[in-house]
Amino acid sequence: MKGEDLKLANVKINTLFVAEIFNTKHGLEELNEEELNSIGILDDDIDASREERVFRLWINSLNIEGLYVENLFEEISDGVLLCKVVHKLDNTVIDWKRVDLTPKNTFGKNGNCGIAIKGSKAMGLKMISIGGKDIVEGSRKDIIATCWSLCKLNYLKLIGGKTEKELVDWANSMVKDTVP
Repeated sequence: MKGEDLKLANVKINTLFVAEIFNTKHGLEELNEEELNSIGILDDDIDASREERVFRLWINSLNIEGLYVENLFEEISDGVLLCKVVHKLDNTVIDWKRVDLTPKNTFGKNGNCGIAIKGSKAMGLKMISIGGKDIVEGSRKDIIATCWSLCKLNYLKLIGGKTEKELVDWANSMVKDTVP
């Protein structure tokens, strides 16, 4: 892909391009403490890792009815959240008759996480060495890896079925076109 791709008016690609520019080169001054307090923005990243915050915000941006994540590592452990996210990405891969919406024990939570992982695999994701037990036990590495795979799939769908290699090649060509 080359810079000419922006001229083709692909709304999804252009939106992602503009969002990236705004996120990295917005030119806005940082708010001071008084301004932050006056608009009521809280620093919600005090105890969370950067990755947890990114994936928590991504999940919230999916606008899943009745779902708002405040602590990804805690809320994902029963498997219901994970099933809802997988279902949002592909509504054919989760068998809701098998999901325990209020699991009372580890067995129910493991079952739900297993259903979500099976659904992820059905969408073509490689979930190597990640099982329901890993999610239930709160393995941060496995939770982040699972969320990363789902997030990546979501964004690849959003930009029109381009492969990851095509996107990397396009991004590299954009850098080459702008560097003197």
